[in-house]
Amino acid sequence: MKFSEKFLIYIFLVLTMTIGINIFSLKYFATEYFAEYLTSIKQEVPDINFDLISIFTKTKNLDDAIIEEYRKTLSDLSGISTSLENFSANPRTYAPSVIDSLQKIGVSENSIEQVLFVKAIDSFFSGMFNFSFLHNTTPEGQFILKVIKAMSLVNIFIIIFTLIISWIWIRFSFRPIQFIIENLSHIISRKGYKQIEYTKKDEFGALINTINALNKNLSHQQKIRSDLLSDLSHEIKTPITAIKCYLEGMDDGVIETSPKTYMLLHKEINRLIEITGSIMEYEKLEQINRESLNISPVNFEEIIKHIQEEYLPLLAKEQQQIILVKNRIPFILNFDESKFIQLLHNIFSNFIKYAGNGKSLTIKSMERNGKITLIFRDDGNGIPKKEIMFVREKFYQVDKSRSSSNDRGIGIGLSIIEKIISLHKGVLSIESDSGKGFCLKMSFVK
Repeated sequence: MKFSEKFLIYIFLVLTMTIGINIFSLKYFATEYFAEYLTSIKQEVPDINFDLISIFTKTKNLDDAIIEEYRKTLSDLSGISTSLENFSANPRTYAPSVIDSLQKIGVSENSIEQVLFVKAIDSFFSGMFNFSFLHNTTPEGQFILKVIKAMSLVNIFIIIFTLIISWIWIRFSFRPIQFIIENLSHIISRKGYKQIEYTKKDEFGALINTINALNKNLSHQQKIRSDLLSDLSHEIKTPITAIKCYLEGMDDGVIETSPKTYMLLHKEINRLIEITGSIMEYEKLEQINRESLNISPVNFEEIIKHIQEEYLPLLAKEQQQIILVKNRIPFILNFDESKFIQLLHNIFSNFIKYAGNGKSLTIKSMERNGKITLIFRDDGNGIPKKEIMFVREKFYQVDKSRSSSNDRGIGIGLSIIEKIISLHKGVLSIESDSGKGFCLKMSFVK
């Protein structure tokens, strides 16, 4: 259940509890203090039959005779009320008729003077709203004051109880936030991050899952940076060390200054240039937009055959092969030719490095529902499924032991491939698993 839903339910329960307790308390205290009120009235007006009133108020089941008598009494009281209103304006004119009416219902003469002026009742209710009842010493005023005091104490208790329960509930509900703050503080202070375990499917669950995923991604980014520094130092140090050894040997006379030596030096220097060039190549792609591309119709099969010929020596060395599944009709693709050649170089070089000896790369192309799809699938070593989401990132390498050669690269091949595809408004999808090969699918709108 989401936190917002819990909050609404909590508010509903608090309101229901408050209203219920107030209704019960009002009924309870009104009943308790009403007995005291009747006692005080009985002392002031001893002639009124309070026992009859008490029995009537406590009776739950009334028979037809009592109901009929009650209706007659209401009718008489209605007439008396009208007479009292007129009498309050001019007592002398209406006194005889009012007294007769009161005597008919059994009110004694001593009590008549206490009920003649009904304006006192209006004054009482009007005074209740301006809090004059707080200083009222009449039985009615004392009765209302006691009920209000009791209800005030009850509501103060409800407020205190609700605040305590709310504080406990909020502390418990927002406990994941405290874990998040502590773990983020550890990240900032580089003390490490612990995965937050939270199984509830609410707003906090979504937040914690996002933060856990962010931490996992940050950990991978940190690993990428560490591996990059390690790989760069290795890739650069190897040719530099070789060049240094050749130069020292030539200086000491151990190595002859022959064309072969110069060729080896030239090879190591080219290797350094390739390393820096691969980094610069990706950075140049980052600066390119679609408008700067030279898009034109490209014969897909012809370009693949041409690039394939360049890799024949390396393919023969690793006992690998590239298989192109031809279409009946020559396949034409709207692409920047130089970028397409760059894309193929990255795919072929990755295949040779990581697929393994004796493996095959199969290339297919198809057109369906206005979309062109290119598929490059090998039967090589593959990569674990959990690594697929990271292999597109710049400088990321799954496993250095996957390479069958010393030339591992620095992990930007797939980043370049994806960048080229996105420049042509295409979508790249990757399928792979350990020991089940590696597949690249590229989809473009025709």
